[in-house]
Amino acid sequence: MVDQDGGVDDALALMLLAREPLVKLHGVGAVHGNVDAYAAARNGIRALEFAGDHATPVAVGAAQPLAQPRHLSHPGDPLAAIAGKPERKPAGDGAVEQMLRLSHEHDGELCVLALGPLTNIALAVEADPGFARRVRRLVVMGGAYRVKGNVREYAEANIWHDPEAADVVLSAAFADRILVPLDVTRNATVTRMWLRWLAKDADRLRGRIAGRLLEFSVATGLPSRPLHDPLAAVILLDPSLATYHHRSMAVALRERRGTISSATDTGRPVTAVAVTADTSTLLQSLFRTLIRS
Repeated sequence: MVDQDGGVDDALALMLLAREPLVKLHGVGAVHGNVDAYAAARNGIRALEFAGDHATPVAVGAAQPLAQPRHLSHPGDPLAAIAGKPERKPAGDGAVEQMLRLSHEHDGELCVLALGPLTNIALAVEADPGFARRVRRLVVMGGAYRVKGNVREYAEANIWHDPEAADVVLSAAFADRILVPLDVTRNATVTRMWLRWLAKDADRLRGRIAGRLLEFSVATGLPSRPLHDPLAAVILLDPSLATYHHRSMAVALRERRGTISSATDTGRPVTAVAVTADTSTLLQSLFRTLIRS
């Protein structure tokens, strides 16, 4: 299952997974982050619909962080502006309830991909400590390990939006936990030329998303645009595409909130922190996905 916060990157990752023949997508959760949780659910539904998936339930999750005021990265909801309204409504269950139920139904088999703040995951851990042990693999897109952050000099957005939740998740008993930080996702980029080619097809979602990414690239003066969430999705499918440092990790909750670092508590379980990744495989997978969308 995928837990996401309604951004453009999230939509690309969802479309990639929904189009992957070897993947069975059991559920999608929505959390505050890029937009509010309800908007994130609607955006998730629309992304799935464009990928031809009209059945996977998308549930609304946490509206607020565990212990700090909410901050939305893109309250104007740029994805909704280009994707339009979904054809169906979010699921009746909440995202945390859905996650816990799926972990029982697929005990030892469920893989979880977290693409937004970790509030829903932390709430699932706190509601049922056995949840972490039932999950086969957890992949988190988040953190700035040895590089500067993107929302603060020292912090990446998904972790910074809810540091307490991130620390709960990094200390929980997941047997296979992978952190995909900015250190590797910043190298997973598409060029303006690639985006211009896709943007020509403005009648389809792929063209509108490419156009939006192209606007970002031009506005920031950057020659390319990183694809954070799709890289995490590809690593979920094939962890061998990355190399890792294996560390017990913690999140700063006082000064420099949201900073990730090696934990001084040696009792914490180990996290595999991606330090290099095969980004060419991501671009090939994403290209195939978008051509079919």
